[in-house]
Amino acid sequence: METLTHANPALSRRWYRADNIRWLLLFNVIVEHMITLTGCFPHPVLELVATWSRLVTMPGFCFLSGYFSKNTDKGYDNAIVDFLVPYIIFNTLFTLIFGSDYPTIFSPTFQYWYLLSMFCWKLTAKTLVKIRGIIPLSIAAALLVGICPDVTNFLSLSRTIVFLPYFLVGLKMSREDVRKIEQLPKWAVGAAVVLVLAVMGWLNWHGYFDHRFYYNWNSYFYYHLPPWTGMMWRAVGFIASPVLVIGLFVFVPDRSLPVIRDGGTRTMVPYLLHSYFVMWVRYLLIFVPALDRWYILLPFALASGVGLMCLLGLPALDQLYKSLFGGLKRKMFAPAKALAAASKDKQT
Repeated sequence: METLTHANPALSRRWYRADNIRWLLLFNVIVEHMITLTGCFPHPVLELVATWSRLVTMPGFCFLSGYFSKNTDKGYDNAIVDFLVPYIIFNTLFTLIFGSDYPTIFSPTFQYWYLLSMFCWKLTAKTLVKIRGIIPLSIAAALLVGICPDVTNFLSLSRTIVFLPYFLVGLKMSREDVRKIEQLPKWAVGAAVVLVLAVMGWLNWHGYFDHRFYYNWNSYFYYHLPPWTGMMWRAVGFIASPVLVIGLFVFVPDRSLPVIRDGGTRTMVPYLLHSYFVMWVRYLLIFVPALDRWYILLPFALASGVGLMCLLGLPALDQLYKSLFGGLKRKMFAPAKALAAASKDKQT
């Protein structure tokens, strides 16, 4: 977790708020997958919950990922082992276990698209951050990509483009910038959050806003939307999501919380493995038909989210994962470092 040395003591201590936000966002991912891939979805209530969740979850994740990617050289060097290798392993394993109906290695399934997107962002961050006006340009690209039917889920291309603005905003923002957001008046931010949730909830409830096309791999045409209409609805999402993300930085406490504690620093294993549990619950519906009722499925999903975050976020599992991939990283890059050192010695 981030610890900064700064003249202001408030900016020098551990940033618990980022821990807590990361935990809550991943909890959101698990709950959403549980309700959208099992039971009675799409029930209007569950559709509403999924809409609210999707407006904040991945935008928040991408922002935090960008914020903690300021060392672009390190991100470039570690991109293969940190993101591409886990993607290949776990996306392939998921496909092998749950059947060929699911996407192949070139078309990620479930949450694994994010690993592929992160791989692309880490490789290009050093260059992108130098481009003048890159954030408005990336927003324009995110709006226009829905017009192109050829830009699909293949290699997570559409989502990589659509979520890039959030990553870049986080990459460019300093701790002082975020501190200013954290100090915004709670009454004003709270009113804005409630307004966004109410408006987006009303739009979804009445069938105007489809939570899927906001960042789905399908073009606007897949949802029978004219290009300008599709861009308008995606732009609405780009207005609503930042408000909800700001709400997280204003209302989530900046202290260690019960249950969460330091679990926000151990999110990789829960992110990688929770989909396997979701699929097993999907098969349990055959034996537990009561889960097909939304008022039972929703509390079950919430409880499962907490349980999976605590179980898969155990320090032992996190340490095992880091040991395995840390060893892989050393084996992959040790020969290159040795060669570079030998070349340097020869020159001197």
